[in-house]
Amino acid sequence: MIYYSIIPIELAYYNVDELALQEIQVQGVNMLVHKENEQEATIVRVLSADPAHYLDPRFQPGKKIRHTPFIQEH
Repeated sequence: MIYYSIIPIELAYYNVDELALQEIQVQGVNMLVHKENEQEATIVRVLSADPAHYLDPRFQPGKKIRHTPFIQEH
């Protein structure tokens, strides 16, 4: 089987809810984060059309951020 996608293979074969991933906006930048607990998350991916957001060290993937509250979207 050949898998062609922009989505990482880890996300394609796992339930996103199990990974606790959530799309949020921090300082005007949309990003995908992994919720560690109710107040802290790790940035997984920046979702922005502005190239400057990708160069900003505050929004690097792997960086821990504080974000309260996490709003559950259904």
